[in-house]
Amino acid sequence: MKIKIGTFNTENLFLRYRLLDKERGSRGAKKIDFEDFEKNGYINLLGWTIEDFGPVGMAARKLTAKVITQNDPDIIALQEVENLEALLQFNRKYLDNLYPFAMVIDGNDLRQIDVGLLSKYEIGCVRTHRFEPEGSAPSARTFSRDCLEATVNLPEGKNLTFFVNHFKSKIGGGEEKRQVQSERVAEILKERFGESLEGNFVVVGDLNNNYDAPELQSLLALDDLENVILRLPEDERWTHYYKKGKLAEQLDYILLSPDLKNKNIKEKPFIERRGLGSDIDFYDGERFDESLTGKDGASDHCAVFIELTI
Repeated sequence: MKIKIGTFNTENLFLRYRLLDKERGSRGAKKIDFEDFEKNGYINLLGWTIEDFGPVGMAARKLTAKVITQNDPDIIALQEVENLEALLQFNRKYLDNLYPFAMVIDGNDLRQIDVGLLSKYEIGCVRTHRFEPEGSAPSARTFSRDCLEATVNLPEGKNLTFFVNHFKSKIGGGEEKRQVQSERVAEILKERFGESLEGNFVVVGDLNNNYDAPELQSLLALDDLENVILRLPEDERWTHYYKKGKLAEQLDYILLSPDLKNKNIKEKPFIERRGLGSDIDFYDGERFDESLTGKDGASDHCAVFIELTI
């Protein structure tokens, strides 16, 4: 069977509102049920709309959704999701309940940017790695967010296991932390699938550095695991553009298990850049909305998709 999968750092998919808080995505922002707040008319007295309170405006969220609906993946891994309710409301309000199955487990990040999964197929076994190493204090844990392990049950008795990651940010360096995270994901894969890594699995998410970064090699160079973005020409591999540093890099990954790699040798990934804001001048290709700047774009990351034979 064929399925399409994807990964997307949605940039602050939150339920927070910003009353007395102008910091976009601040860890101190309050939470609110947007739909209940709007339904009960609390905002009409001052003539505001519900989007005046949100950390990200409606235009940006519509573009975030359009990145997904225009590509229509069967399963998509997401990063920077506040919690399960945020994901469920996004699916309901912007994706028209396209995905009957959703999963987020709160991770370790103080800003509450977690990793999750939306799927058209049943999500079966789920495991978190947020508490590793065993007995560690929250500040000493391996994963900045989590390495969310989720097996999706597919038709014909098949399944596909996702390892959804969001490695330590590059702000302030973070190389040592990302190396530890990379090494641990490689260990987890061998624990689950043996030294030969036999089985259907993918490692997906925002690894927060380019594919040639030394600290990522314990994972990226692991036993025939394949970074499918390398199937593209070198100048087409970037998934994130940092304007201040004028730096275009691959931060977002789909890594195929050896079995999936061998079944899908000719498949190429697609990097969706049409949701980028118009002020990202490095990219001069088609956009969903040419009038929107970066803060109103779908995200500061590009989603990555690939169709796979399972």
